[in-house]
Amino acid sequence: MTAWAIQLVLAAALVADTDVRPDPAAKLRATATAAEAAGDWEAAFAAYSQLFVADRTAPEARAKLNNALRRVQQLRRHRDPAFQQFTLNTTVADALTLFGDVMTKVPANYADRDRATPQMLWEFAVEEFERALGNPAFRAAFLGTHRPEKVEAFRKSLRQFWAKRIVTTARDAKSTLRELIAAAAETFAVRAPTAIAVEFVCGACSGLDEYTVFLTPEVETRIVVADLSAQGLYLSYCDEGVFIESVVPSSWAALHTTLRKGDRVLRANGRLLELGCPTATGEALRFPANGVHDLEVLPPGALVSQSAKLPATVPTVFGGRLMDADIGYVRVGRFTHSTPGELDAAVLNLKAQGMRVLVLDLRGNHGGSFTAGVETAKRLLPGGIIVTTQGQLGEVAGRVFSSDSGMSAHDIPLVVLIDTETASAAELVAAALKDNNRATLVGMPSFGKGAVQYPVKLTALDAADDGKPRDRSGSVRLTIAKLLSPRGVPLNGVGVSPNHVEANPHAQLDKAHQRAIDLLPTPMRMTMSGGSIPE
Repeated sequence: MTAWAIQLVLAAALVADTDVRPDPAAKLRATATAAEAAGDWEAAFAAYSQLFVADRTAPEARAKLNNALRRVQQLRRHRDPAFQQFTLNTTVADALTLFGDVMTKVPANYADRDRATPQMLWEFAVEEFERALGNPAFRAAFLGTHRPEKVEAFRKSLRQFWAKRIVTTARDAKSTLRELIAAAAETFAVRAPTAIAVEFVCGACSGLDEYTVFLTPEVETRIVVADLSAQGLYLSYCDEGVFIESVVPSSWAALHTTLRKGDRVLRANGRLLELGCPTATGEALRFPANGVHDLEVLPPGALVSQSAKLPATVPTVFGGRLMDADIGYVRVGRFTHSTPGELDAAVLNLKAQGMRVLVLDLRGNHGGSFTAGVETAKRLLPGGIIVTTQGQLGEVAGRVFSSDSGMSAHDIPLVVLIDTETASAAELVAAALKDNNRATLVGMPSFGKGAVQYPVKLTALDAADDGKPRDRSGSVRLTIAKLLSPRGVPLNGVGVSPNHVEANPHAQLDKAHQRAIDLLPTPMRMTMSGGSIPE
């Protein structure tokens, strides 16, 4: 899983760090509802994240979670100095051109053509701006002196009039938005009219689903050069400095370092990070020493800093060992181009040590490369459907991905561990193995991110006066396909249900070990003990 869904990654990490079992779903729902009423969307998002784990059958949980996520995304970008700078440095004409680019490319590439019509995108965009006007941070940054009653009256007109304007083309959208900006300027002082157009750009994207998002060039830079997600770390940036926003459970950083959420990063690879600057952090991360990133961090309340070392290139398959004489264990942390080969090596190594059954751990795996997920499934599945994609683009339009590996696939019996953080490509693999009766699944229902994203480059503003192209437009991290399991069940919003449910993370491995014993030949099964297996 990459930065297109950092917000959902953080939500999953929060859930993993919080034991929701003693807290009934009714209490979580009440907490979330109260936070919504108070306009505290960060708290509402946290509560709905926990509710989604505590009660997956609650019909409103996913919709409420997505709504809160969209609110949180908006609030955070309004507080982001880089986003504000992008808005203030863009002219109204350029912002309108950028909006037209979005209204052209998103409908042509989004997975669900009927949901991405110009009319639907316009309505999403109007809704986004209406919400922005209700945000004090947005008003303070982009509006001049204004009377609250006039702002509220304009919000009402957005809902009752502007959202119902007919928009059938990108040209219609630009023209109507130009009218709306003029109407807003007549109603109250607008310090930065561009901010209205940029909200429309963001809303046309984020209204589609919880994964599609507009990325400014600055945010693209953060993702490309300042990304430690492979190690399990997500960073946040503010005026006070660079902080660890989240440590993904079961990641390399969680297993091998003492880094925690809230730690301030003072230095990266010897470079001082005085300000919360993603570009400076990215530059520092470009120069690991001997293949190792060296972070100097200051935990909250501590007086002395600590050092943490992380490999620049982290194995995607790790933890391989024999749990006992016949049962092996291996964890897949994420899916990249190297994962299938790494898994092959791990399986062959364990087989050489006498393994007869494999426990494959996909807990905490947020996904990654769709192609790597399919290729990994082929390594474990001799034949059968792996996944079906639904989208507009030829590569994913009703395409069935199958395995014909035959005898070249690993024939070892499998038990697969999944949890509420198993997502995307990891869910694809779990569903393929379960639906083809190739593996027994143990744990909790997976997250339910059955979608494929692709960065659609926006180019409307990239031309420069000197003829040299520059990235001034950003991109859209767009959902280009939805995934169906081999049995035709949508994975998005549903996830994969285990054969054996176990909520306690500490008991999941023991239960998987017991299921592995059940797969051994009977004489061997008789000799196995039922002792606890250490993580």
